[in-house]
Amino acid sequence: MFGMMDNLTSMPRIPDELNSFLRIGHTLLIKGDAGTGKTTLALEILRNFEPVDCIYFSTKTPPSILYEYYPWLKGKIVLGPEEMRFLETRQESPERLLNRLRDQLLKMERPFLVVDTWDAMAMEMDHKEQLRTAKAIMMTTYVTNGRAILVEETKETSFLDFLVDGVVSLSSTDVYGEAEAGRVYEDRLERRTAREMEIKKLRGIRILNKKYTFTLEDGRFRSFPPFFEDLSDKPAKIKDPTKERISSGIRDLDMIIGGFKKGSFNLFEVEHGVDMRYLQIHAQIAWNAIMNNRSVIIIPSIGEIYPSKLSKEVVLHRPSTNDFESEIKTLKEIAEKKFDSGHLKNGLVILLGLDTFINRFGSDKTLAIVDAIINYAQESRTTIIGTIKRGMEFLGYITHVADSHFVFKDLNNALVIYGMRPKTGLYAVDIIEKQVKLIPIV
Repeated sequence: MFGMMDNLTSMPRIPDELNSFLRIGHTLLIKGDAGTGKTTLALEILRNFEPVDCIYFSTKTPPSILYEYYPWLKGKIVLGPEEMRFLETRQESPERLLNRLRDQLLKMERPFLVVDTWDAMAMEMDHKEQLRTAKAIMMTTYVTNGRAILVEETKETSFLDFLVDGVVSLSSTDVYGEAEAGRVYEDRLERRTAREMEIKKLRGIRILNKKYTFTLEDGRFRSFPPFFEDLSDKPAKIKDPTKERISSGIRDLDMIIGGFKKGSFNLFEVEHGVDMRYLQIHAQIAWNAIMNNRSVIIIPSIGEIYPSKLSKEVVLHRPSTNDFESEIKTLKEIAEKKFDSGHLKNGLVILLGLDTFINRFGSDKTLAIVDAIINYAQESRTTIIGTIKRGMEFLGYITHVADSHFVFKDLNNALVIYGMRPKTGLYAVDIIEKQVKLIPIV
């Protein structure tokens, strides 16, 4: 897993706004409750900027423990007098610590200072001493044209918020399924945990996205910027995992479900705010089926538009009759007439936009169509990928007959997906080297 994550180089680990701020701002406060990722973010910033002169003041954790939790430090940042100095301060008084800090910073050129955590020093001082010490640290940073990061073990506002140039707050949040019929899913079935970074202020920087979802997978901080689909590229082929299952074209999804079972009905549920960004997954599934010598029929959901390059390789079908029985017959005829026996032997894949049928035939007849298509899939070993929008009347029924069921959700403009069957945590969707990646939010 470490190797896979380390190769995800196209995604910025630190939000653009924060990255830009750290090039012009002098002081940053990272705050949040214990375990929210503050130390990991501070270390990620150091790794990103690779400052020549850096002091990391660990007021609670010795360097040996940091190496244990963050082993990439040894390989990526050289610990030595020229690169980075870790100073264990557990047994030093605040006054002695401050003097040592000043002496070290004044010898450096554009130094980078991290105090992790500020609270451990502050608890040994009264309020006036805290204020003087904080001001002294910041003034020394300004004088040396350096950068300072203070880590604070609280999400509440403190006097530091008003002194520093920038403030970000980290938290763990519960995420629920979207409301349906005026009710929010507050049971455990649709509750997931996410991590969130809120940008409270960045002096001199325009904040385009105030909140970011992030992960600490493999001990690394990685934020997820707003996701925009890109259907222009043809992805690389991924082979089927077994003879009885076909690849989705997404390795991470294949690892979760083992690939789509032949003859299965698989449901993608789309919440409001996702818009058409889920098409990134659909396009990957369709392309991979084609490259594995399979036939693909797409019955688009309302508003779906596929790129011309892909449209030429599949059969795009839109219902043209009000007779649902004729529609079922038409689908079977398309499969038999449009594709040769070799393609059908490898397996047919149908991407089914259920709202298209509901719009034309109504909910009751659509249920009959779905039932007939599922029976056809089981008999012919066709793989069905159904797409439904949350809030549709027969959502409850259709989820019970699905072999797999995933939900697309917007989190702070990032596209995330989670499994209801099988039950999974949250995954952020990203495109790395023309391939869709699902990155665990942990």
